[in-house]
Amino acid sequence: MKVRVFTLKERNHNMKRKIALASGVILLCTVMLTGCNGVRTEASETASVISVQQESEASQKFKSATNYQEGGEYYKAYILYKEVPTNAVDYEEAQSCAQKALELYWKQQEELIEKGDYEKAIEYTVSSMSFIWLKSPLKSEDGLETTILEVAEKLAESIGFTNPVATMKEAPIYGYLIDIDCDEIEGTEFESLPLETIQSKYVELDNKILDTIYRKSMSYASITLGEIHADRKWYRVEDDKLSVTTDSERVKEKIEARKNNSAVQDDENKYTGPVTQECQNALTKGLQYANNLYMSRKAVYNQLTSSYGEGFSTDAAQYAIDHMTGVDWNANALEKAKQYYYNMSMSKSAVYDQLTSEYGEQFTASEAQYAIDHLS
Repeated sequence: MKVRVFTLKERNHNMKRKIALASGVILLCTVMLTGCNGVRTEASETASVISVQQESEASQKFKSATNYQEGGEYYKAYILYKEVPTNAVDYEEAQSCAQKALELYWKQQEELIEKGDYEKAIEYTVSSMSFIWLKSPLKSEDGLETTILEVAEKLAESIGFTNPVATMKEAPIYGYLIDIDCDEIEGTEFESLPLETIQSKYVELDNKILDTIYRKSMSYASITLGEIHADRKWYRVEDDKLSVTTDSERVKEKIEARKNNSAVQDDENKYTGPVTQECQNALTKGLQYANNLYMSRKAVYNQLTSSYGEGFSTDAAQYAIDHMTGVDWNANALEKAKQYYYNMSMSKSAVYDQLTSEYGEQFTASEAQYAIDHLS
């Protein structure tokens, strides 16, 4: 057996090959690792960019909120502070600032009311409602309508109403009405007051609410005086005439209204009596509401029979509804839907709810769906 003996030269050559091979492997691994790190770095940089962008938006929102607060617009500051996202660096501070801003808002409103600057208080209220795109002053989660009611109570007190308590309700055509519940007028109970005095005080309060609340809120909503309630009676002046109804009569009206709301959608409840001038007048009025204001069938009926509306008898209103054969209720629903969708930027779901709500437009489900289906 022969043993191969390597010379020193051959050994050096083999060693160089091994070193070269090892260097190549190391170089290859280095290249591969560099490539992997490059991918990781690119992904990290992308995530970092997104994170920085989000943080920048949060920072800008925080800054805008601070600017509003420094300018005395505390409710707007409150809303923007609340909108700072939970993953933002300033989130905890923003929530603390939000609570403080809301407290400052209510303190500001209280001070304005106490010193009699009612118009400024209403301006701040309306500005706050508009800022959050509030559809109704009655739907504020923070009770923004409280200022309006407190101002109405102060106005009532200023002309002699004792212990006035204001409430607000939505009414077709009128917008929103403020009712005042009170005990007396200048120390005299309502039962002992001449009707002329009650009418005069109603008109005086109505004018004050028009000058202070309606004028400052008309860009957002129509808010006027509704009724005065005292000694279980309701007082309202319309067309220079004072109307008085008792609590028991009001309950009966509500019961009758519920029955009528059910009946108006039922074709079996058609009017079969004589066609009087009252019936013809109701039809004329009904067509005006349907063709000019795009009201629903039920809303027209309610407007015709309402004590806040036309005051027609239920028979005359039913005759009108029965003979409004040329009205396209689907088209009316679509026109109303366009107003909410394009002018008020509401979602289709919210529009549908508004169209079908008993407190909204009162269209049928099929009419509302037609409207939604035909919104572009």
